[in-house]
Parts: sequence; C-alpha cells; structure tokens
Amino acid sequence: MAKYKKNILQQLPFNHAYGQLVLLIFIPITILAMVGTYFILKETRQSAQQQQHYAAITILTRYQHSAQLLFETIEKKPTLNSQAQSILQRMLSDPQLQRVALVNQSNHVILSIGNRNNLSWPTLSSSSRFVGPIPNHGNSIYAQQFTSNHTGQQGWLVISLDNKPLELAHYHILIAILITTFITLLLLMMCLNFYSRRWVAPLYEIRMQLQRVHADNLNEPITSQSSSELQLLEKDLEHTFERLHYSFLELRDHTEQTEDDLRRTLDTLEMQNITYRQARDQAVSANQSKSVFLANISHELRTPLNSIDGFIHLMLRQSNLTNDQNLYLQTIRKSSAHLLALINDVLDFSKIDAGKLELEMASFDLEETMFDVMDMLSPLAAEKNIYMAFFFAPELPQRVVGDPLRFKQILTNLISNAIKFTASGEIIVHSQLQSADHRQCHIYFSVQDSGIGVHETDQKKLFDSFSQVDTSITRQFGGTGLGLAISKQLVQMMHGEIGFEDNQGKTTPEKGSTFWFTAQFEIEQATQHTEDLSNIHVVSFISHLKTAYILNQYLNNDHIHHQASSSILDLFSRLNQLPKHKNTWVIVDHGGDTHTLLKEIRSRYQGNLAIYGYQMSLEPNVLADYDATPLYQPLSRHALLQTLKNQKINTPNHKQQTFDGQGLHILAVDDHLPNLIVLEALLGELKVKTTKALSGQDALNLIKQHWQQNTPFDLVFMDIQMPVMSGIDTTRAIRSLESTTENTTILPIIALTAHALSDEKEKLLTVGMNDYVTKPIQIEQLIHILTTWTNNHRFEQKHPHTNMQRDQNIDINILDWAQSVKLAANKEELAIDLIKMLIDSFDTEINEMHSLIELEDFPQLEHVLHRLYGATRYVGTIRLQEVTGDFEQFISTLRKQQRKADQRFIEETLERFNELKQVIEQTRKAAQHQIHKI
Repeated sequence: MAKYKKNILQQLPFNHAYGQLVLLIFIPITILAMVGTYFILKETRQSAQQQQHYAAITILTRYQHSAQLLFETIEKKPTLNSQAQSILQRMLSDPQLQRVALVNQSNHVILSIGNRNNLSWPTLSSSSRFVGPIPNHGNSIYAQQFTSNHTGQQGWLVISLDNKPLELAHYHILIAILITTFITLLLLMMCLNFYSRRWVAPLYEIRMQLQRVHADNLNEPITSQSSSELQLLEKDLEHTFERLHYSFLELRDHTEQTEDDLRRTLDTLEMQNITYRQARDQAVSANQSKSVFLANISHELRTPLNSIDGFIHLMLRQSNLTNDQNLYLQTIRKSSAHLLALINDVLDFSKIDAGKLELEMASFDLEETMFDVMDMLSPLAAEKNIYMAFFFAPELPQRVVGDPLRFKQILTNLISNAIKFTASGEIIVHSQLQSADHRQCHIYFSVQDSGIGVHETDQKKLFDSFSQVDTSITRQFGGTGLGLAISKQLVQMMHGEIGFEDNQGKTTPEKGSTFWFTAQFEIEQATQHTEDLSNIHVVSFISHLKTAYILNQYLNNDHIHHQASSSILDLFSRLNQLPKHKNTWVIVDHGGDTHTLLKEIRSRYQGNLAIYGYQMSLEPNVLADYDATPLYQPLSRHALLQTLKNQKINTPNHKQQTFDGQGLHILAVDDHLPNLIVLEALLGELKVKTTKALSGQDALNLIKQHWQQNTPFDLVFMDIQMPVMSGIDTTRAIRSLESTTENTTILPIIALTAHALSDEKEKLLTVGMNDYVTKPIQIEQLIHILTTWTNNHRFEQKHPHTNMQRDQNIDINILDWAQSVKLAANKEELAIDLIKMLIDSFDTEINEMHSLIELEDFPQLEHVLHRLYGATRYVGTIRLQEVTGDFEQFISTLRKQQRKADQRFIEETLERFNELKQVIEQTRKAAQHQIHKI
C-alpha cells in the first residue's frame, strides 16, 4: 500500500512550478473557505434560534392571561373543556406554532391541541418560570409558568414551534456560499491560465531546449514565446552558452595537446619500468647471492673457528701449562669468542633481513634465564668494579613459554652495552608485569646504567643498523652497531616494543641511560610450591643501596625476619646479641679485605655467615677458613633462598662429568682435517671411539665396510659443505643404501654446519638427517647429541634415581618414559609432575573442545589444540603429539584459506576429535600405570 501511494505522489506534478503554484493558491483558499463557511453557518443558526426564542417569548406573553383564565375555568368547571379548546385553537393561527397545551404543576397535561397532538410533552421543571427551547420530535418546546388567582396552584402554558424555517435559512446560506466558491474558483482558474501562458509555458520551453543542448550546439540561439524577465534570462543563457562554446573549443585543443604529452610520458614511464624491473631482478638476484654468500661464508668462517675453539679447549685442560701459556690461551679464547659473536650478529641480521628468522617456542624459567645472562656477564662488570643488581617482581610468572635463546640474546645485548659504556657505577636490571590474563602476559624489562649516556642528537639512530653514536666511540669501544638493531627486530617478533630513556630527564636526575623493552609470553600453569620461611632471621649490611633494597624485598616477600644495618659498625654492634642458631644468618657485603672482615665478624659471632660479592673477588680458601658461605653478585633469589636453607647449589657441568661413552663408535665426516682432529679429541674425552672421513665417498665406503663386518657405527657427524659430494648428497646416498639392505636400524646422522637461514634445519631433516649442530661445537652439545641419538646406558647409570626402564606392556609411541625423563632434564620427579599435569588437563580439554565443535567456534578450537600440542612437547607422548598436531593443522586450514566450515569439514572434525579422545584415553592409562609402578 505504501508503495502504491508513493507511485501516485511521483506521478503528480507537484514538483513543477505550475503544480506548486496551484497548491500555494488553492490550499489557503480552501482552508479559508472551510473556516468561513463553518463560522457563517454557526452564526446564522444561532441568529435563527435567537429569533425563534424571541418569537416564543412573545407568543407566551401574549396568551399568558388567557391561559390563566382557561386554567381557572377548567378547575371550576371541567365540563367547559371543549370551550377551552376553541380558545386555544385561536392561538394556532400563528404560522410557526404547531401545538399548544396547558400543564399543571404535576406535569399532567390538562388540555392539548394542534398538529401531531398524539406526541408526548416533555417533563417541565418548576425551578424556573420560563423553559426552552427543548428539542422534541424535530420541533422546539417553550413553556411559561403562571399562578391561579383563586386556588394559588401553578400551571404551564406550553407551545411547540416549527424548526423548518431554521433549516431553510441554513440551506439558503449554504447555497449562497457554494455559488460564491464556484465563482471564485472560476476566477482563479482564469488567473492561473494567464499566469501559466505568461510564465510557466516559456519556462518549460526553455527547459526542453536546455535538455537538448550538447557540446556541438552550444552556439545555437534559444527561442521561446516569452517576455519581460524571461526574455532577459534567455539572452543571458545564450551569452553563457556562447562563452561555454568557445571555452569548450579551447579545452578540446588543450586536451589534444595534453594527450600527446601524456602519450609521450607513458612511453617514457614504460621505458623506466623496464629499467626498474631489470634493476629489481638484479636486486633479487643480488639478495639471493647475498644469502648464498652468507651461508657459504658462515661455513668458511666457522670451520677454522671450530678448530681454534676445540684446540683451545683441549689445551686449557692440560695441567702442565705455565702462567704465560695459560694467559695466551685465554687471550686467544676471548678473541675467538669475540669473533664468533661478530659473525653471529651479521648472520642474525641477515636472517631478519631475509625474513627467515623464526622463534622457537619452549618452556623456560624466566628468572633463572635472566640470572644466567647476568651471571655470564658478571666477570666483565667485576673487572670494571661495577655493581650489578637484578630485581624479579614477585607477581611475575615463574615459567613461561617463548624463545629463551632469543630472549637471552636481547638481554645480553642490552647488558653488555651497559657494561661497555659504563666506566664505574652500577647496572640495574628490573622486570615487572605489565599486563596478563589466564593465557598470556606482557612483561616490562629495563636495563639502567650510570655510563656516558647518549646525546640527544644521537638518540634517533640508536636502533639503526651498522651505526653507533659517533666514530670515536666505535674506535674506543668496538662493535658492529648491529646489537640494538637485532634486538629491536627480535622484540617486535615477540609482540613487544623497545625504547630508550635518558636518566637526566627523570624527576631524580642520574647519570647514564635506561634501555627498556616489552615482550609477550604464554604463561605455563606450573604448580607453585610455597615453603614457610618465617622461622629464619637475617641481619645484613649491603653498602650498595639498590642491592640492599632488593635483598629486603626478597626477604619480605618470603616472610623472613630481616634487620638491615646502616653501617659496618652498626652490624658489629648487633653481632654480640645474635644467638648461634641454624636459622640465624648474617649477610655482609664484601669490603675488599675479606680476611680482616671475617676475622672481625667471627670474633663477635659464630653462627651462619654469608659474604656477598663477585665470584672472582671472593677467595674460597679464606671463606673456608672462617666457615663463610659465598653469595655471588648479582643477587639471585634462588641462590639466596638455597643459602638460607643450607642447600648446595647444583653445579652446571655435572652431566659432562658423569657421561661415559665407552663402547660407542662414531663416524666424523669433514673435509677440514683440523675439525676432525678437534672432534676426535672432544669425543675421546668422553671415551667415544671416532673414525674420520675426509669426504662423502670415504664415509659411504666406511659405512658399507662396517655393515658387512656387522659392526655398524652408532652415529655420524656429517659436515654439509664438502667438495665433490656434499653432506646432503652423502646423507641421501646413505638413506638409499639403507633401503637396499636388510639392516632395519636407522643410522643417526647429525649435521655439522653454520648455515644462517631458518629453513636450513627443515631442509636437512627433509633429506634424511636427524639433528642439527652449529659450529663451533661445544662438549655440552656433544653430550646432548650422544644421549639423544645413541643407546648409551652408561649415562643412564650415572642417575640412579631415574627409572629409565620401559614397561614392555606400554607402547613406546603412546608413552616413552625414558624420553619424558630426558625432556625433564633427567629429573624423574619433574617428569612425574609434568605427566600428572597433562593427564589432569585431559577432561577439561575434551569438554572445552566438544563445546567449541558444537558452537562451530573453530578459531578457539585451534587455540585449544595448540595449547594441548604445546603441553605434549614436554613429555614422551609421541602418538598424542602427532594426532594433536595434525588436528591443529587441519583446523588451521579454515583460517589460512579464509573460508567457512562446510558439512564435510565438520564431519572430518568430529572424526579427528573421536580419534584424539581414543589416544587421550590410551595415554591416560599408560601414564597412570607408569606412575603407579614408580
């Protein structure tokens, strides 16, 4: 209906001048006519009713006396009723009078006469002497009261007047109004016709001619039957069109000229594009050549460095070295490490520039990782007598998931820069929680130093590649200028930011500068074991204020009673009052003369004592003489608590000392003989027998020979870049040879290379290699490789508390307990905790995935699968890891292909979910069986 009305309104010509003129004239006139008619009819009706009212008063007044006499006569002699009727009959001579009646005070009609006498009379009220008009059957009733002189009774003379004269007068007025309205409309139509012919019609003609105007007839005149102002308008339009015509001619000429110029410009641009494409192809080719060059130069540089580092390691283990020889070797080792760091910076920058650098996610202890970096750099700070302090906020998660190696690289760059540019003073590393939810957290890290600072003009190029603040600093302090640039890229990959603050701009001005960065990590829901340490009492004196503040914060967070001394004399005064108790500790700052300090303390106090200072500044013999425990700078919360609980700190090299590789036979393949000598010497220290091969063909011959003798190698270390037959070609040949023999044992092949690109490892694994080791090789790497890829039970026997035996009733693909313990750093208790946490999460994960599949929330399902897949990486559940990883990859196709889930996709999702539930149940049973057995 609404659409129909809209079409009608569109068809009406009210949007034109004529239609609007009609509306503007007729609407006001119609409104005025209707209002005037209403008031006229109203006034004429009231006037006619007023005249009737006066006529009724006149008639009633004229016949009141006669009506009174008739009333008295009828009261005396009712038999005279017929004579009274004849008297009332004379009253009907008035043309408007229809009926007459005498009514007593009880509203009883005594006498009635007239037309339609059979009609009833209305009831009269005695409160007024005159009543009327009262509508009654199309007439008007009027009545006047009178009183009898003889009896005093009251009566009414009632008359009925005809209303037809009123209606006739109303119709006469209405007809007159209609005639007047009709005549007015005729006059208006005549005026509109005149207006239309004089104004509207010429406008329409002009409009039609304007619609026919185009570029070719702009100079034609406009003809219409118009006059006065419209004629002037036509002339103005003709002049305008004439000017437009000449302007159009000029524009057309200019356009033709512009087209010619544009055509020549496009030809020039096409030639430039060809040149640019050639330059781009050359740049792409140069970039590829650079990547290949970096891969090659990486191998060529690391190959001699591997030999140098290996021989230095072997020489330093000799016990008959003189002091000068030891100094020379240490100098060579530091120079080699410095050169290797420079190479690593250039290669990392190349990875980032090529977009090949990827983060490798793993679970790690955040506080321990940060302390490892500071502990590694503490000798550099100790040489310059710089205080180092490290504060780990209590609200930070203990374990997170991220790339620990790259996180260490960022922190190492910032702290080493702070040490490099700080002559004296302090370096404070601070960490605090920026934001967190139940899955992720953003953490803020800062490194504050009291060094030379950075000039305001040099701050903008701090994070630029191959740049330092000025050339003089480059000569004085060295460096490639890549550290901050690489750190910036790594921070951005960790979804964070990096920045710089000048300490001079702070509210409390200090020397130096502060570098800060933020990083995003996943929170690992690890069980926090809290221990009541409120029974420990500590008295301390630390001269460095910020270290003292950090010590106080750590102790207060663990509810340890702590008293801080303001000076060494204050500490001495407190010592006499301290009891010799196992839970009472004194922590004092190393003041230079350790012997004198300990002697003074022991003369006053014989209880637990800890000396705080750099490891190289504390003499173990002096500490042992006075029964003092070292507490190394920078202060670690773990080391502090272990010291206060009288626990020994684990040595980092215990694995190296306990490994026994006797009985293992390793094939080392490298075209560089010094590398083979170094590798043979390092393996010899682990009691591993080594056979050398200088080419891939020699390696193949040796492998065939030992297979024929039924004495196969346990593992192969394979160099990648070799002449004639590369390591990749040799590996393919070995795998092909394995497929043609009856030997079912796969020979582990470990790549020895220094390639820079992130996809190199995937490429090596694709061609058949089992693992990847970067040169120069460290003995810790060798131990890790040997324990991972060989069946070496001698190393397992060095850990008697680790149950490495596999249950024959448990499928190794469902639960490999030996692998679980190995992934838990060979700590069986930690492996048990990890497997318990995994199976405890199964029910929650299954219910959540079931709900997400019903809701078809596949992005969230992908996240849940990724979380479960990450948890399986830290335990030996091979089958569960494969099924979860494949399921996650299948769900991720929706996001990668940007499409919606169809019925086939949902059905396959349900099939994969059912398979995952079966594997989860198998894993649960195997884990519970293993835990119960232990």
